[in-house]
Amino acid sequence: MGRVIVMDLSRHNTLLVGHDRYFVLRSDGRQLLVHDYCPHRGGPLSLARLTPDGRRLDCPWHGTKVGVAAVRRTCLPMVRSGDEAVIVLPDDGDGAPVSAIHREILANLPPDPSAAGTAPCAADPAQPALDAGR
Repeated sequence: MGRVIVMDLSRHNTLLVGHDRYFVLRSDGRQLLVHDYCPHRGGPLSLARLTPDGRRLDCPWHGTKVGVAAVRRTCLPMVRSGDEAVIVLPDDGDGAPVSAIHREILANLPPDPSAAGTAPCAADPAQPALDAGR
């Protein structure tokens, strides 16, 4: 079984587990703790902006579009009661240090209508996937 962490969502929105970052993403009226990692080159999706249609995040590093549905699939199990969230971390076997912090999360802002670009899309079944090795 993995480790259980209790996080105060009124004070924290980011969880650091060793070298992995997770952030609280609001999606479809729910708060999910998702991996802060663009599948293209590892950019911080917490600093991404929603596309005008609200279905994808525009990675701040290379403008790659990442489907919100794909990001939601990276979420950690979390049960929320009020401002308290109980999270189950994956069992990594090495006991990586864990800390909760508060950061600016741009991914939770409303979509930016001026950002209607044509950058390639990763992790979105409607678009061809990028080769991460390029």
